[in-house]
Amino acid sequence: MSLTILETFVQRDPISQNQYRVFFRTQNGDRFSPVRAIDVSVITSHDEPYKLAELLAIKYVLLHKTYVGVNRTGKDLQLNVSSGALRKAQKLHTTNSDMHLHARFLQTRFAEASIKVARRTDWITLFNGEVEDISPNDCLDPPIKTHIGDIHLTRHAVERFCERMSISSIDRAWRRLSKMLTSSNWTIKKPQRPLREGKPNRTTETWALIRDNTPSIDIVIVRNPKVSRVVTVIA
Repeated sequence: MSLTILETFVQRDPISQNQYRVFFRTQNGDRFSPVRAIDVSVITSHDEPYKLAELLAIKYVLLHKTYVGVNRTGKDLQLNVSSGALRKAQKLHTTNSDMHLHARFLQTRFAEASIKVARRTDWITLFNGEVEDISPNDCLDPPIKTHIGDIHLTRHAVERFCERMSISSIDRAWRRLSKMLTSSNWTIKKPQRPLREGKPNRTTETWALIRDNTPSIDIVIVRNPKVSRVVTVIA
């Protein structure tokens, strides 16, 4: 797969109350997409909210649009951004709780993506006038659709899976674990009783992923009526 570049630039001054404009374009080889814009509404207690706006715009483009393809991970992906805060968030070096929360996709599925702070901004003069308005609710992490319900993978679970299965990178581990959860080749054995009873309709359980004669892989699930989370992996 050839390198795909997603380039973004955020205006530091809001265009209206709590709303910031983020310009973006993609590049594949010598081909550039039109320059579009996303107006992001953000409410945060932290300084420099424009940084969060740029992160949310990138999250929206990567997870909810098809400009960089479908079912992408960080492999062969480069992000040219206007704020170094995004690179810090990917590397877990941020103290900004909002940036940390919304950067989980960069820490797992897109952990292999390279992030560079670009200095050139002349490309935004090619803006084609196309604008989309979004809020944080439009940028939620999409769950993995499995035959036993919608599931989110936490970074801790992906790290443990990566470690126990000797996989070379976090996003490759994310991809492999996601495939196991959605593949009909693997069956899931649920326990008769949960590990721990939590709040109403919320339990912690250990499920076993089983395939033919291979050793089972146990995953710890926190279940609730909407979306369950894989919180760790015991292989």
